[in-house]
Amino acid sequence: MSLQQRIEEKKRELEHLSQIKELSLNLCNQLENLEAKLETLADGSEAVALVMSNWNHIIKSVSLASMSLTSYTEQSYENKEDPPLPETLVRLRIHDDVEEQ
Repeated sequence: MSLQQRIEEKKRELEHLSQIKELSLNLCNQLENLEAKLETLADGSEAVALVMSNWNHIIKSVSLASMSLTSYTEQSYENKEDPPLPETLVRLRIHDDVEEQ
């Protein structure tokens, strides 16, 4: 193998290595973008899980407030000016979950 052939072979090898480097950088950028999107997805999933867990408490509270309506009869609802209503729900903060600024 002549010196010129070896030089040409090394040039092709260098060109291929340059292509691999370029493709590797592209892959790295795409993986970083994917990481950012997955972080956003994870944060969103946590928020959805929190909201869904709160719905159970909300349904229980509404059910508890509506329990008093079962003691009324149809005649109780005939008074249009003062119909029976569920108990008033009031939300009170028990623990200070929010940091003071």
